[in-house]
Amino acid sequence: MTTKTDWISLIEASYNLDGSEQDWLDLLFDCAEPLLDPGVARGAWTYRCTPTTFQLGRYPTRSPKLLRVIHRAAHAAAPQKWFDLTYRSGYVLGTGREIIYPHLPETIRLVVGLTGGRARDVFMAGAQSGTALGIAFGVWLKDQRCPTPLERKRWPCISAHLGAGLRLRAATRRLQLDAEDVEAVLDSGGKVLDARVQATSTSARELLREAVRRIERARTAQGRSDPDAAMESWEGLVDGRWSLVDRFDTDGKRFVIAVKNDPAHPDPRGLTPREREVSEFVGLGRTTKEISYTLGVSFSAVTNLTTQTQAKLGLGSRAELAAFFAPAGLRAKLAELAVSGERLLFGAYPLVNKRQIEKLTDAEREVVAHLVAGSTNGDIARRRGTSENTVANQVYAIFLKLGVHSRAELAARLQARD
Repeated sequence: MTTKTDWISLIEASYNLDGSEQDWLDLLFDCAEPLLDPGVARGAWTYRCTPTTFQLGRYPTRSPKLLRVIHRAAHAAAPQKWFDLTYRSGYVLGTGREIIYPHLPETIRLVVGLTGGRARDVFMAGAQSGTALGIAFGVWLKDQRCPTPLERKRWPCISAHLGAGLRLRAATRRLQLDAEDVEAVLDSGGKVLDARVQATSTSARELLREAVRRIERARTAQGRSDPDAAMESWEGLVDGRWSLVDRFDTDGKRFVIAVKNDPAHPDPRGLTPREREVSEFVGLGRTTKEISYTLGVSFSAVTNLTTQTQAKLGLGSRAELAAFFAPAGLRAKLAELAVSGERLLFGAYPLVNKRQIEKLTDAEREVVAHLVAGSTNGDIARRRGTSENTVANQVYAIFLKLGVHSRAELAARLQARD
């Protein structure tokens, strides 16, 4: 077990394809444990989550049996809304105080009871693959708290790599250099030794070369000494398509292979693969900056793709797009029917889930309706006959009460099931 705080080691472990699923989880936990709050106890687990089902998977080998029993008991006793808040809400990290207790205050007693009074809160960080698979790290906390600024900054980056690693391992146990999804082979200096499919263009080869060089710098002792800079340079994917993975030949020489590893999602209405990728992350409440990092595409490209998708789906704002693609939103509720030989998707959903806004004042509820419809603060002020400053204060109060940080995240949260 490692005791050194090294965020880059956790990223490296995410792309380790050697050994079994249990070996992989053990390695990740060894790397993650020093990065977590000591708390009362720390753990990790894998799971499978869809809009309607949830199943716990593995635990680290050295995880105490009693901790596993308590953890499974907590999940067995938790109401459905708890799963929506923690696993289906799109949160990369959070604590009970921040995302659960405001909606389910009775779960405080559950945490206290299961831990014999030793813990009053839980911290959880992790990732989902985009294909129903997930991994999480958790800590039983002595006192209630919210995530720290450092946790909020670093765990979303880690989540992008964990999600990529989950997809890689689900697709293959070991990658051979001639495998179909391997589209380029480079040496550790970034020289392209082989390229095929979409990696053959001059621009793609240059993107891959530069990505390898950035990653190699991040993995040096100097790079590890500044994890924020290192993580910023090591994006979740290269050009929204490739993960870069180490491979060794029989002589021990290291190669870097570019593996097609973009998350695949069903196409609701003529969207391109890249538009679908961006939209799924918008539905999870991710910011444009976070999506850019996760997919390894530019900030402006994410903005353009979001706009294109809104136009194709006939949606008026990013908030509506977030509501559409939220884990429990319209996208998850569409029914497919055959009409005149065409396969069509049908569905309807309320713009605002009334149960989610019970704690708001009447004025705040009206503002929420305008926010989800895509209105600006100026528009809302004119409609309500108030000042923009008043609206800004109301928006701040709404975000605080509902535990969100942006309009898109608000729209996504409002689609959570009761």
